[in-house]
Amino acid sequence: MQSPVRDTEAADNAIVAPFAEFSLDEFVALVAANPDIHYRFNAAGDVIQMSPTFLHADVQGAIVTHFNIWLWQGALPGYRAGVEPTYDLGDWRCQPDVAIDLRQGKVIPKQAPLVAVEVRSDSNTWPELREKARRYLEHGTQMVWLVDMDSRSLELHVADAAPQTLRGDDLIDGGAVLPGFRLPLGELFPKPTD
Repeated sequence: MQSPVRDTEAADNAIVAPFAEFSLDEFVALVAANPDIHYRFNAAGDVIQMSPTFLHADVQGAIVTHFNIWLWQGALPGYRAGVEPTYDLGDWRCQPDVAIDLRQGKVIPKQAPLVAVEVRSDSNTWPELREKARRYLEHGTQMVWLVDMDSRSLELHVADAAPQTLRGDDLIDGGAVLPGFRLPLGELFPKPTD
């Protein structure tokens, strides 16, 4: 697998610890010791510090809510949806904003999620997000959503298919990955205020 190029100037987030120099146990200890700081993994699997916003959290919440309502109706028995789960995929660690994966108890999954969602924040660049989508698919994720709050759009990546951009009144269709899942794109975003 090809390692992504690290471009610390592309985003506002400085690397707290490079992938190769920081174990997952050290990451868990860092998070536990600093509960008021939000840490994430970038496309290379390095640990970075993030500044989450309410809008970002609102969109994450809407996505996980729609996924869970669909799952609770028995759509994919044995699967769950969650916000910011951590995955240890051997040569890469990731923490999607939202994911759907198999229920595995309290362990840190070592298998990529079925679906991974990344909500773009001001500190994310499109090349970084697309690199994350590529890496998710490379590790076995079947569908990746890259959600842009500013343009109220969604870039849909599915294994073995060209990316598709949804906007406006477009319908998100789960296809073969999420059979029967359909949602108007606008349901992901708070209503615009005047």
